[in-house]
Amino acid sequence: HYQKITDLRERAMFKKKRLSHSIAAAVGASAIGMSGVQAAVLEEVIVTATKRAESAQDIPITIQALGEETLEDLGIGNFKDYIRNLAGVTSGGRGPGRNEIFIRGVSAGKGGLKIAGAVGLEPNVALYLDEAPISMGGRNIDPYMTDMNRVEVLPGPQGTLYGASSQAGTVRLITNKPEFNDFSAGFDASISDTKDGDQSNALEAHANIPLIDDTLAARVAIYNVKEGGYINNIRSTKQISLANPGFGGTVPDTRATARNDSLVKDNFNDATYQGYRLGLRWAPNENWDLQLQHTNQEIETDGVWDYDPLLGDLNSESFQPDYADDEFDLTAWTVSGRIANLDLLYTGSYLDRTVEGISDYSGYADSGPFIPYYICDYPGYANCGEPAFFLDQYYNTERTTHEFRLNTDAERRLRALVGVFYDDTENVERGDWNYPATIEQGFAPNAPITGSTASNPNARNPGVAFFNDFTRAKEELSFFGELYFDITDDLTFTAGARRYDIEIGLKGSSNFANRDYGSGDADWGRNVDEVLKDSSPADFQDTILKFNLQWNLNDDIMVYGTWSEGYRPGGFNRNGGSSVVPGEPPFVPDFYQSDEVTNIELGWKMSLFDQSLRFNGAIYNVKWEAMQIGVLDFDISNLTFIDNVSDSEINGIEIDSVWVPTDNLSLFVNISYNDTELTKVPANIVGLEPEGSSLALAPELQYVLRGRYDWDLSADSAAFAQLAYQYTDDQISSIVSGASFAMDSYGTWDATLGYSRDNWVVTLFGENLTNELADLFISNEDDIVKVTPNRPRTYGLRLSYKL
Repeated sequence: HYQKITDLRERAMFKKKRLSHSIAAAVGASAIGMSGVQAAVLEEVIVTATKRAESAQDIPITIQALGEETLEDLGIGNFKDYIRNLAGVTSGGRGPGRNEIFIRGVSAGKGGLKIAGAVGLEPNVALYLDEAPISMGGRNIDPYMTDMNRVEVLPGPQGTLYGASSQAGTVRLITNKPEFNDFSAGFDASISDTKDGDQSNALEAHANIPLIDDTLAARVAIYNVKEGGYINNIRSTKQISLANPGFGGTVPDTRATARNDSLVKDNFNDATYQGYRLGLRWAPNENWDLQLQHTNQEIETDGVWDYDPLLGDLNSESFQPDYADDEFDLTAWTVSGRIANLDLLYTGSYLDRTVEGISDYSGYADSGPFIPYYICDYPGYANCGEPAFFLDQYYNTERTTHEFRLNTDAERRLRALVGVFYDDTENVERGDWNYPATIEQGFAPNAPITGSTASNPNARNPGVAFFNDFTRAKEELSFFGELYFDITDDLTFTAGARRYDIEIGLKGSSNFANRDYGSGDADWGRNVDEVLKDSSPADFQDTILKFNLQWNLNDDIMVYGTWSEGYRPGGFNRNGGSSVVPGEPPFVPDFYQSDEVTNIELGWKMSLFDQSLRFNGAIYNVKWEAMQIGVLDFDISNLTFIDNVSDSEINGIEIDSVWVPTDNLSLFVNISYNDTELTKVPANIVGLEPEGSSLALAPELQYVLRGRYDWDLSADSAAFAQLAYQYTDDQISSIVSGASFAMDSYGTWDATLGYSRDNWVVTLFGENLTNELADLFISNEDDIVKVTPNRPRTYGLRLSYKL
C-alpha cells in the first residue's frame, strides 16, 4: 500500500510549517494593460481544437482555453504555471523539462527519467506547439510562454484528429503569428524574491513587422529568464550501508567516507530559460497563406527540484554535481489555401532536442544489490570504496512530421474533414553509471557489446560500471476523418475514424563492467539487437472511432453527447525474452501492446444573462483497458518489465464558468471531480496496488477560483486587482506499491495589483501567499524518497510596455 511522507518527516522530527490561510496584503501577477474597463459581456474565444477556426462555445467538446489576456493576467511563464491553473490537469515531474501531463485521472504514475526516452512508456496526453507534436515520454518539452496567443486543453480522447498520445487528452500551445499591416512591439521585465530563496528575473520582448502590405510580415520573440533556487544541498557524509542486501563476501575493516563539502550550497536549484522564435508569413494572393516558424530554446539547470523529507523541508544531499542542458530547435511550416469549395492545409515540422547532464546517484549505494561487488566485498578488496556515484546521461530526439488536411465547405449541411499524418521519430538515449571507486578495485573499462547498435562506439571512461545505449525508432502513417451532418438546423451528428499503422523498433545494449585484471576492455551485458532480432521492429495497427451528437436548444444553450476512443502505441522491454530460469518459460514478453481508453461524455455549454455568464460542463465515464504498467512477477523475472495487465474506470464531472456581474468585476470557476478505481489486477502480479485502489496523480477534487476587479482612474489610466485560489485534493504518486506515496491536499493563494497608463503597465504580484509547502510529486527513483514541492512564497514587480 502507499506510504505516507508525513511518517518520514515525523521520524526525523521535522514538521511542515503551515502558515494561516489569511491573505497577506501582498499582491500577484498580471501584465494586461487597460485604458478603460471592459463592458459586462464576455469575449468570444476563437480556437482551432477541431482543426477549424471556431468559437469555443460552438464546439461540441469540452475545452479549456486560456487566452492571451488570461495568460498575462496570471503571469504564466512555463509548464508549472499553466498546469496549476487548470483543474482536471495534473503533472508528475522533477524539474524543468522533466514532467509529464495527465488529464481526467488517466494515470498510473510518472515513469522514471533514467530510461524514459528509449524504453519508457509513450505519454498518454499529447502536447503540441501550434501544429507540431512535441510530447515525449517522461521529458515533455517546456517552451517558455513568451508572446503566446492561448493554451487549449482538450480533455478526453482526441484520437481521431490528434492520434497517438492523445489517449487522455491534448494540450496545445498556440503562438502569436505575423500580422500584415500593423507594426506592434512590446516587452516585459520582472524581478521577484522567494522566501528563503534566491531572486528571479525575466526579460521578454516581441515585435510584429509588416514588410509588404497584405502580403508579407515577420514576427520575432526573445526571452532570457532566470529562476532562482529554493532547495538546499546540505553538508553530509556517506558510507556504504552494511544493510545493503547485496553483501555476500568479506567486508573489509575500512569503509571509505564520501563527503560533499565542496558542493554544499543554499538554494542550489536554479534554472535559466533562453530562447527566440522567428516567424514569417506570406500571402501571395487572397486564397493562399504560407507560414514558416523556427523556435530555439535552451534550459540550463543546476541542482535538484526535490528534497529529502528525512533531512528537513527543502533540504537535499548530493555527493556529485547535478546539472543539465536541455536544448531544442523546432522548425514548422504551414501552407493553407482554398480551391473551389475546398480548404486545404499542409503542415510539417522538424524537431531536434538534446538533453545532456550529470545527476547524483549515491542513494543507490544503500539498495543496489551489486554495489558491494563493485566497490566493497569481492575477495582481495583492501577497503570499501566511497559510495558517491553519478549518472552521465545523453538524450536526443529527432522527429519529422507531415500532415495534410482537406475541409469541405463549412456552410453545407453535409461536410467532412479528411487527412493523412506521417511521423518519423528516432530517440537515442545513453546513460553511463559512474562508480569512481571501481577504478581502484581493478575493473576493466566498459565497452559496447560486439554486434550491438551503439550511438557511441567507444569504450567508456574508467569508473563507468554500467551503461545503456539504446536507439528507439518509430514510424507512423495514419488516415483520419470526420463527417458532420446537420439532421436539422439545431441537431448535428458527427462520426470520426482514424486508421493507424505504427512501426516501432528497439536496438542497443545494456552493459556492465567486469573485474578482470590485466584484460582489455570488457563487453559484458545484454545485446538487445540479438535478443529482439525476431520481434523488432513490431507493427501496431488498428482503427479507432468517435461519435458525437450536438443539440442547440437555442442560440445560447447547447448540449452534446460523445462516445470516443483513444490509444497510445506499445513498445519493447529491454529484458524481453529473459526468465527466472535461463532458457525456460515463462519469459518476459519482448513487447507490450497498445492500451485503449473508451470515453462516454454528456456535456453542455451555456451563455446566459445577455452573455455575462458562461457556464460549461461535462459528465463522463472513462474505461481504461489493458493498461501499460511496469510490473514485477517473480514467476517470470527478477526485474521489472512492462506489460498490459490491469483495467481501471473513472467517473467524473467538470465545470468551467465565467461571470461578469458588473462592468468592473469578473469571476472565474473551474472545477474537476474524478472518482478513479483500479478494477482489475491479476492475482499473480506482485507489487501493484490492490483492486479498488484509486489511480495515481488523480486527485478526487481540484478547483481554481479567481476574481478580478478593474476600475478607471482617468481617461488614459486604470487599475486592477486580482485574487486566485488553487486547490488540489490528496492523491498517490503511483499504483506501483513500492513507489506509491500519499501526497497531501493543498491550496495556494495568488494576488495581483496593477496600474496601467497609456501603453505602460506596472504590476505587483504575490504567489503562494500563505507559503504552503505542497507535495507536487514524490519519487524514489534515486533509491531515496524525494518530494517535489511548489515554490515558496514569492513577491515580485513586473513592468510591461506594448506599442
